[in-house]
Amino acid sequence: MADQEIPEQIEVLLRCNEQLQFIQEVVQRSEISNSLQFELQQQIDRIRQRQQDPNLYLAVIGEFSSGKSTFINALLKDDLLKTSALVATAAATKITHGNDLKVEVHFSGSRAGVVTTQANSEVVNLPWLPSSEGIHIKRFVHMISSEEEVAKDVVDITIEHPATFLNNGIIIIDTPGTNAENLKHGAITQRVVQQEADLAIIIVPATVPLSQTLADFLSNSLKPYLHRCIFVVSRMDAIRPQQQSALLQDLRSRLVNQLGISPPVLHSCSAQVALDILTGEEPVSEHLKVWHERFTALEKIIIARLSRERTLSIAESLLRLLAQLFEQLDIHLRSQWQKYENRQVKIKQEMIPNLPEFTVEQYAICERQLRNSISSYLAKTASCVDSHRESASQKIRTQLFSVTSEDALKQVLQSEAQKLLKEDQDQLQKDLQPLTQKLAEDAIVVGKIFDQKFAEAYRSLQSIGGRVEATSNASYNFQVNSSNIAVSAQSLTQKLDSSDGTKMGLGAAAGAVVGSVLLPVPGLGTLVGLAVGSWASRFFMPSLDERKQKLWEQLTPGLNSYFDTVKTQTDKAAMTYTQSLETSLKQRIDSYIEKYRTLIEDILRQHKIELARLTQLQELTQRDLAEIERRQKRLADQRQKIAAINV
Repeated sequence: MADQEIPEQIEVLLRCNEQLQFIQEVVQRSEISNSLQFELQQQIDRIRQRQQDPNLYLAVIGEFSSGKSTFINALLKDDLLKTSALVATAAATKITHGNDLKVEVHFSGSRAGVVTTQANSEVVNLPWLPSSEGIHIKRFVHMISSEEEVAKDVVDITIEHPATFLNNGIIIIDTPGTNAENLKHGAITQRVVQQEADLAIIIVPATVPLSQTLADFLSNSLKPYLHRCIFVVSRMDAIRPQQQSALLQDLRSRLVNQLGISPPVLHSCSAQVALDILTGEEPVSEHLKVWHERFTALEKIIIARLSRERTLSIAESLLRLLAQLFEQLDIHLRSQWQKYENRQVKIKQEMIPNLPEFTVEQYAICERQLRNSISSYLAKTASCVDSHRESASQKIRTQLFSVTSEDALKQVLQSEAQKLLKEDQDQLQKDLQPLTQKLAEDAIVVGKIFDQKFAEAYRSLQSIGGRVEATSNASYNFQVNSSNIAVSAQSLTQKLDSSDGTKMGLGAAAGAVVGSVLLPVPGLGTLVGLAVGSWASRFFMPSLDERKQKLWEQLTPGLNSYFDTVKTQTDKAAMTYTQSLETSLKQRIDSYIEKYRTLIEDILRQHKIELARLTQLQELTQRDLAEIERRQKRLADQRQKIAAINV
C-alpha cells in the first residue's frame, strides 16, 4: 500500500469516533427498548475494543487434508498441530505468543470445565483419562484437535507458543475444516473472517486445486471478504516442476472466473518440506529445498502485509461493524417512525371535537327534534278541543231536540246541558293527559339522544373517567386511567330526569301541570245556563219545535265561546309547558358541558401536545434516517475503495 494512502485510512479511524458519537446520540434520544440499547451498546463497545486492540489476527482456512495444519506448523517451526484427515473440533483455535507452550481448553458436555496446562510443565493431567500419569502437551493438542471423541466437547482452544512468527502481536486463528458435514464448522469460519481476522490465508492443495466444495463455501460465505484473503497453494512438491506454472495459471483464472477476484493474490509453497528441513526428522531431496526458501519468503510477505495493512484492516473491520450498526439502527428508526405515525392516526381518530361547536350543533339538533314533537302536540291538543266542541254540542243539541214537553225542555236547559258540559270537561282533561305524557316522553328521548351523542363524540372520556394523568419527563407520553364515564353520565341523567330536578326535569310528571291549568273553566256552565234561562222565559208562547230551534240558536254562541276559552287556555298551557321542556333540555346540555368543560379542554390540550411531540419525533427520526443513509453511502464508498487496494 502506498505511503500516501495511510493518512486516508487514519482519517477513517478518526471518523469512526465521530460515527460512534452520532450513533450514541441517536440511541440516547430515541425511544429504544433496554434490550436493543444493550445490544447496540455491545456493538459500539466491540468497535472501540477493536480500535484499541494492538494485535494482528491471521486466520488460516482450508478443507480437511488441504495441508492447513502443516502450514501452521511450518509458521510455528514446530510440529504442534496434528495433521489428520479426520473431522476435528468445531472450535477455532487461537495461537498467540508466549514464553512457553501453554494450552487452555474450555470443554462442555461430560467434560465440562477448563483445562489449563502449567508453566514449565510438559505434562497434562486429565481427570477423565483412564491413566493417572498424564499426557504430553503436544499429545493433548493432537487429541483435542483430531480425536472425535474428545474434540466434540471442545468449546474453544487458546495456545501460547514461543514462535518467532507470533512476535509483534500476531495471533493465528486455526479455523475448522470447511468441508465438514457439520454446518457449524463453516459458520465459525465465516464469523472469524467477518469479525476477527485482519488477513485470511486460504489453503488450496495443489493436488485438488479449488474443489467445488471450497469454491461454493468461498462464494456463499466469504464473498464480501475475499479481497482480504491470500490464496496459498500447498503441496507443490507433489507436482512436477514442468506442470507447476500451468497449474498456478489455471487456478488464477478460476479464481477470477468463478469467484470474481481480480487480480487474486496467489502464492505457492510446500509447508511439509519447510517443516522437514526445520525439524530434520525427514531427509529432503536437494531439488526440493527451494520450497524452504520460498516458504521463508512467503512468511515475510505475510508478516509484511499484516504489519503494513494493520491500519487498513482495522479500518475495514471498523467500517464493516459500523455498517452493521447503521443497518440495525436504520431498521429500528424506520419501525419507530411507523410507530409514531400509527399513534398519530389513532389520536386523530379519537380526537374529541371542539366543545363550543359541538354545543351549538347539539342545541340546534335537539331543538329541532323537540320542536317537531311540540308542533305535533299543539296540533293534537287543538284537534282534541275541536273534537270535544263538536261532540258536546252534538250531545246537547240531540237532547234539546229530542224532548217532547216543555218540562223536559226546561230540564235540559237547567241541568242536562250543564251536566253534559261537566262530563265533557272531565273527558277532555283525560284525553289531553296522554298527549302531554307523549310530549314529555318525546322530550326525554331527545335528552337521551343527546346523552348518546355526547358519549359518542367524547368517547375518549369513557377511558379517562374525569381525570388526566400525565408524566412530565422528557419522554412524555399522554396517559389516562381506565375508569368509565358511563357511571358519571348515568348519575347525571338520573339527576336531570328525577322529580327533584325541578326545571331540569323532563319526566312524565310534568304533564300534570297542563291538566291543572286547563280545566275546569270556572262558572262557565252556570253562565251558559243563566243565559239560556233568561232567554227561554221570553219564548214559551211559540210552538215547542220553534222554541227548540230558537233555544239552540241562542245556545250555540255560548257553547262556542266556552270552547274558545278552553282552546285558548289549552294553547297557553301547552306553550308554557313546551317552553319549560326546551329550557329543561338546554339546561341538560349546559349541565353536561359545565361538568366536563375543564376536562375536555384539558384533553384537547394534551392531544395537541402529544401530536406536536410525535410530529417532532417523526421529523427528528426522518433527519436521523437521512443522515444514516448518507453515512451508509459513505461507508460503502470507503469499503469499496479499501477492497480495491492491491498489495
